[in-house]
Amino acid sequence: MSYQIQDAITEYVDEQIESKIGDAIDENSSIQDIRNDVDTLTSRLDDDIVQYVVKDVITKLIESLDGNYVMVKKSYLDNLMPDSLTKKDVA
Repeated sequence: MSYQIQDAITEYVDEQIESKIGDAIDENSSIQDIRNDVDTLTSRLDDDIVQYVVKDVITKLIESLDGNYVMVKKSYLDNLMPDSLTKKDVA
């Protein structure tokens, strides 16, 4: 029976210590700033990875097409067109 009491006391003390440490971490502004920075960097990394994968997939799809295809940015194509073709006459 004394082992059960000792185990119960040990478990209670452990829970209280973990709770106090958790509260101290949650209330610490420096740790909150670090968490926010990590979250921001993680979201940027995720976006970069997604963009890289999509670009890679599209590039491989284009390469698999029959013919002489290349991938170009729309802004590059827009710059090639003369202004007279891109402007619409509105009467």
